[in-house]
Amino acid sequence: MKRMLSGAVAMAALMTASAVAAEEIKIGVLYPTSGGGAIYGGPAMEGHNMAVEELNAAGGINGMKVVSIARDSKLNPSEAASAAKELITKDGVKVLLGGVSSAVGLAISEVAKQEGVIYIATIPKTIQMTTSKLHPHVFRTASNTDFEGDAMAQLIKETGAKTVCDIQLDYAYGHDLAAGLKAGLERHAPDVKIVANLWPKLGATDYNVFVTQIMGAGCEVVTSGLWGSHFVNFAQQASPFGLFGQIKAFISGGEVASHEVAGKMGDDYPDKVVSNTYELWYDDSAPGHRAFHDKLSARSGTKETAMWPVLAYNGVNFYAAAVKKAGSTDAEAVIKALEGLTIDTPVGERTINAKDHQANTGQYWGPMVKREGFAYKVMHPVTYIPAEIQ
Repeated sequence: MKRMLSGAVAMAALMTASAVAAEEIKIGVLYPTSGGGAIYGGPAMEGHNMAVEELNAAGGINGMKVVSIARDSKLNPSEAASAAKELITKDGVKVLLGGVSSAVGLAISEVAKQEGVIYIATIPKTIQMTTSKLHPHVFRTASNTDFEGDAMAQLIKETGAKTVCDIQLDYAYGHDLAAGLKAGLERHAPDVKIVANLWPKLGATDYNVFVTQIMGAGCEVVTSGLWGSHFVNFAQQASPFGLFGQIKAFISGGEVASHEVAGKMGDDYPDKVVSNTYELWYDDSAPGHRAFHDKLSARSGTKETAMWPVLAYNGVNFYAAAVKKAGSTDAEAVIKALEGLTIDTPVGERTINAKDHQANTGQYWGPMVKREGFAYKVMHPVTYIPAEIQ
């Protein structure tokens, strides 16, 4: 009798656990939360968690609670791939979100392809992800290197310059951005010549040799995809040599117009920089931005909020909208729902292209200048350049 009773209790517990699991949607999250990458991954996780909490407060997705299972990608492709596989095979997640750096994004994408699980790349921009390495299970809600390079070419044209020095990091993002810039110049400013292509390694800290080469080349404009600490180190080493004083403009991708970079550098941020960002805490040109910023500000304890949260926030909401539309978490059904899907975001309406799985995510671009009321350079005027190539 006792055996029968204990067996019944065990069965009831198993059934209860199964019922609870069936009422949850597990989301796998991969951002760097330790080491140097934490300055990007930490804020991204803040945006991710905010989106998940909002969904659950509203009843979840189709009545199912959203549960995030996060792993530290460590800004390392092999570490990220291993973590992605474990999230799928051990934790049973229905989707993978995140990635910082194009190399990490491509590694996660390959695991998603092998395992048949959807991956939404919220930050990686290499064009390979939605072209040569596109597969049914990968989607990107960030911008890409073709859009970014095209925008930079448009800005070069505005300067009237005829010669450019291009400095890019020697990995997928850098090479793809260089190609995007070259193609953009052919469209917008075919008479402009790139007189120097320079390739520091990912993670480089010493840029003196590159500064010397740029100054010796005599270019009118310098273009770059140096992001985060790469840009900080380059600028701090180039400024004493007067590099920024001898050029018309330093036109940079890599989101070095973000508060994370400009706020950190303060007075060390150089003149003549024109750069990009996905979001600015001080710009409310998009209808839903102020409400988003106020919530994020309350969570983070500062009005000067980071840029990265909005990217993670949008990725979660794209997946949620797709599951609601599909009425299921089945990968094939959600893929069909994501293709052509449009949602409202804190930075405007966004749509995922049904063919290449790329969202039409443009960026804010503009010169970085000192303005009254700010302790560091800010973007002014702010111009949104849409994700269009004509």
